[in-house]
Amino acid sequence: MSTDNAPQFIPKRITPTPEQVAIQTAQKKVVLIDANAGAAKTTTLALRLAEALHRGRAPERMLALVFTEAARVALRQRLLEVGVPLGVVKRLTIDTFDAFAAKVLLQLENMQVASMRSDEELRPVAWEALEVVSEKYAHRYPLEINTTNGAIAEFLKLQLRTKARLDFQHPDFESNSLDDNLEMLGMSRTHYLWLREYEGLRGADTGDIQFRAPFDATYDLVRMLDGDEPLRQQLPAFQIIVADELHDLNEASFRLLTMLIRRGNAFFCGAGDKDQVIYTWSGADHRFLRQRFEQEFPALQRLPLTASYRYGPQLAQAVGVLKNKASVSALSRATHIEVLQYEHMQPQACSAQLIAALEHAHAGTTAILLRDRDQAIRVETALFQSGIAYGLVDMNSYLLSLEVLMLRGMVAIARKDLHAIKSGPRRGEILEALVAFAEIPFTRAELQQAKADVVNYPDLLEGFLTNQLAKSQNQDKAALTLAAVDYLRALPPDALAGDALQHIFGLMQLEQTARRIYVDPAQARVVARSLHGFIAVCREAGVALGGFAGWLGEMEEAVMVSTGKAKLVIACIDQIKGLEYNHVILPYLAVDEFPRSKTDPLEEENRFYVAATRARDRLTLLTPEDPAYQSRYIAALQLKQKTVASKS
Repeated sequence: MSTDNAPQFIPKRITPTPEQVAIQTAQKKVVLIDANAGAAKTTTLALRLAEALHRGRAPERMLALVFTEAARVALRQRLLEVGVPLGVVKRLTIDTFDAFAAKVLLQLENMQVASMRSDEELRPVAWEALEVVSEKYAHRYPLEINTTNGAIAEFLKLQLRTKARLDFQHPDFESNSLDDNLEMLGMSRTHYLWLREYEGLRGADTGDIQFRAPFDATYDLVRMLDGDEPLRQQLPAFQIIVADELHDLNEASFRLLTMLIRRGNAFFCGAGDKDQVIYTWSGADHRFLRQRFEQEFPALQRLPLTASYRYGPQLAQAVGVLKNKASVSALSRATHIEVLQYEHMQPQACSAQLIAALEHAHAGTTAILLRDRDQAIRVETALFQSGIAYGLVDMNSYLLSLEVLMLRGMVAIARKDLHAIKSGPRRGEILEALVAFAEIPFTRAELQQAKADVVNYPDLLEGFLTNQLAKSQNQDKAALTLAAVDYLRALPPDALAGDALQHIFGLMQLEQTARRIYVDPAQARVVARSLHGFIAVCREAGVALGGFAGWLGEMEEAVMVSTGKAKLVIACIDQIKGLEYNHVILPYLAVDEFPRSKTDPLEEENRFYVAATRARDRLTLLTPEDPAYQSRYIAALQLKQKTVASKS
């Protein structure tokens, strides 16, 4: 770029801040933007590209990489908004990391490979790989064969993380013993063998790739190029590269990015917020922003982007104190922060306080952001009881969770009342949940046929489950499940459902079962919390077994609305990064609710930071009255007393 440090591109509609101008005109080869939430990262990268275009760089020699399709569309839109002509924007390469990798692979392999983007497409391959594992290794090792959709989803998440971190590329991997590799990977023998067979079916072992799932293109390209300098010379050579949301970098995407920078000796500018690293499950790591870039490019320049265009000065100051960093607002309007307190010894107190907060909801969209899905039980139940409609963002109602479907099925079988569950597909989901928690080792074909039968003939479920349990290899678990059905069957219709389900929880050892079913120990704990929460809600509602199915069916149909039309939405924090809402409510800011025990403290703090910074106009924090039970984040924000509103 030119040594003239004055900006040559003058954008439309905005007047860049001094921080943005410094980034727009920076002269170092590698520039990292340390950005705060809502600080116009995408707009600033658009200014950087526009400046290079104005200084004569060819659009065809410029590359912009992002992690999601939404981010790609946003960057393209920002370029148009600042004044880059549409014809020029079309000549730029603006892609997600994975889409770009797929295009490079197409050139290198000279063949089109099938793309499978959804779990539904990948499920048959995962099933087939698990069946191969059973056939090849069941006589040698004790295996946990689980073909339910929940188990498949867990596996697909595990294989993505393993490949994103390039765990199989570890220098000691091939020389290690199997037990050493299992310890290094942090997975069971069954999942390790399953992953190897899955990759074998995909063709990754031979290079004869049959299909690619999300992120496979990045993984395959990096594996192909790693250690092959002549092949890396076939990468496209770009003069200017920018990248957004660098806090989502994992090992594979980081290596691809560094290869591209070196291939064209490119000027690089990337933006990220080290305090938004929450996707460690997919290999994201704060060390890329904090250490790895400096190790690769020691002469890099760091520039700040501190002013938020999303929230006002009050919230900017609070999160700046929380994260110990400069944080200001570019807005004159306020983002009001209120702290509403509840009696933590009363189970319904937090959700009651939430309903009260909604009575004064701000205009626009309100989002109730949850630490995890188990917290949805009391929130959804309170909204149902209050007749308040809501939508769900990238999550299902707790009524459709595997563990709640299982309990619904147990009651329906015991009462010979499968017809009360009117939806055929829902009956199929209930069967699958029962199979999962009864730990019946079904083949894929058996499970699919059983679901199809129950969808059409609900009366088959009772006999089918009893017969399968009698034949199950896991007779201890089968006996507990049958005992649970017999217990429920002996109860009168007016017996309280909550008490009955609490007995079932202990009898079937459901907490231990969850730890066997779920790969991620944190998810097993969420399932246990969900079961406890659901049972408690049933107890408090005083619902009897005879009215159990009708009560849940009414709730399922009553208040959920299309998310696109909802003025009130519920979401888990991990699913809303990049989004913003007029009013954000964070419930259950209590000890062991948020932050949660047995989780990385820094990642938990980042998660809270992400949640709080989604708010535009109002942030409501719900926390116990007793300071000893309050989340540490309440004190960490150092809110002034006038911003705190306490209620009992």
